[in-house]
Amino acid sequence: MHRLSILLLMLAASIILGMSPAYAARQTTWTAEAHVLDLIAGPARTAAYLAPDGSRFAYVKGSDLCLYSIDGEKGDCVTLDKDIHMDLDSPRWSPDGTKLAFSEDFLFSFRDSDIWVYEAESNTLTDMTPTANREITLLTNKDPNITFTVDLSPQWSSDGQSIYFIRYIFNKLGDAEPVFYNVSLTDNAVEEVAPAGTHFAFSVYGFALSPDGLKIGYNLDTQGHEKDGTWFLDLSTKEAKFAAAAVQETAPWAYQFSPEGNLLLSIGVDITGVVGARPPEASPIYTLPVSGGRQQQLNVDSYVFSAGWGPEGSELAYATFDPANEDQQGLYITSQPGKAGEMVLPGRFIAPSGRGRMPIIWAANNTVLLSQVPDLKVTIVHLKQS
Repeated sequence: MHRLSILLLMLAASIILGMSPAYAARQTTWTAEAHVLDLIAGPARTAAYLAPDGSRFAYVKGSDLCLYSIDGEKGDCVTLDKDIHMDLDSPRWSPDGTKLAFSEDFLFSFRDSDIWVYEAESNTLTDMTPTANREITLLTNKDPNITFTVDLSPQWSSDGQSIYFIRYIFNKLGDAEPVFYNVSLTDNAVEEVAPAGTHFAFSVYGFALSPDGLKIGYNLDTQGHEKDGTWFLDLSTKEAKFAAAAVQETAPWAYQFSPEGNLLLSIGVDITGVVGARPPEASPIYTLPVSGGRQQQLNVDSYVFSAGWGPEGSELAYATFDPANEDQQGLYITSQPGKAGEMVLPGRFIAPSGRGRMPIIWAANNTVLLSQVPDLKVTIVHLKQS
């Protein structure tokens, strides 16, 4: 009788557990409404950046940076000076959505790159890390005593009071070792945070700061001379720890921590140059547990091309590329990495930046900004939870 009672309890538990995922799925079913704007983002130095609250976005076309309402109404604009060449994958909004930080494209200009901040309310630009020799180009410089200072990849602290970035200080390219710095928004004071733990030149170009400000996840690319892949830097101890190698024939480029800070999303690039269909396991986009563990692909059935965290929990939005099964291409939402997502919008989409190498931004009001392939029109997606 006792054994029968236990069996009945186990059976009841299994029924409840078996029902729970279906119930959870019903609770987290998403639908989407899309609105296509008469703007392109991607080619010819164009890009769009959604503010954290989803009420507006910044749009870059050539040297013009303009604000648009989420309905596509044009607002204030500012024109970048001709010596400011924005890296279109670098802009990041401050947590309160009042400022946009970006760095310059060193690989285009080969000269000093600074961290800039666009103040939306005053429609002004400020160079946060001005240094000497900005006008001198590395490729034409003949003076061995000239010191170059290259600042890259701005990332905001969670309180919006400082910006973290990668700095390279060097006379010769071979001496350009990566070091993390931050600059205060209060007094523009620049201070060193910690070295990246490598002597290999220009080997770090993408990173993210955890929500609690205690860890940095970053890439290391030494072309096989050191342990390449993703690393974590503990800012309290200044110790760097290897996390995982990149997926074969890919390279990490940008990162994004989950809202709780327990998972890191890696946004990479396919270095093979293959244009056509790719197997799902070849996707350069995956998550890593901060506490240690293996990479987790987002979708085991389709190649993931772009992705980004939701504003809460472990939800993710991701876009797939599957030319052999075009009906499977679309924007998907999943409750956690590795769990089959549901398509909320069919079509081919990418992140709306110059190279498409930044995370998809999922705003607090459940708005997502994408570029729709092939015309690359800016697409506003409003997500709704049923």
